[in-house]
Amino acid sequence: MDTLLCTGRVNEVPTFERPLKPLLMQVEPGGGVTIFSPDEYITEQQRKWWKGVLLPALAKDTGDSKEFWETKLKLAVLPNEFAPFYVPIGRQVFPVIPSITKLSKHKMMELIDGAVRHLRESPEYDGQFQWVTEPDITLRK
Repeated sequence: MDTLLCTGRVNEVPTFERPLKPLLMQVEPGGGVTIFSPDEYITEQQRKWWKGVLLPALAKDTGDSKEFWETKLKLAVLPNEFAPFYVPIGRQVFPVIPSITKLSKHKMMELIDGAVRHLRESPEYDGQFQWVTEPDITLRK
């Protein structure tokens, strides 16, 4: 999915970092275009980094699943935000960890900053994750 950042307005018309038409040409019948507010856009970029960069890299490095790392980091960094709730299914009750979609951009930044710090500084990992760094806008494609 391609994104295009609005960089300003000229005569009330939005301007973008590159021409809009090539992006619109990618839309197929049945597809769509989503417009984000500035806060939503920032939060979406944070989620993409979390789900598309950090978690896959951790999974590849360790052999553990992305879901394992997501749960571990959520509970290590923001345990109150991600306290499990319990769902009965049949005769069993299962714990469910809330989704990151409930987080504001500020809370998502807390999760990202805290996860990077936890991975780099926790004695549990003995320096294994020094390669983990915070998102870098210059590395975006």
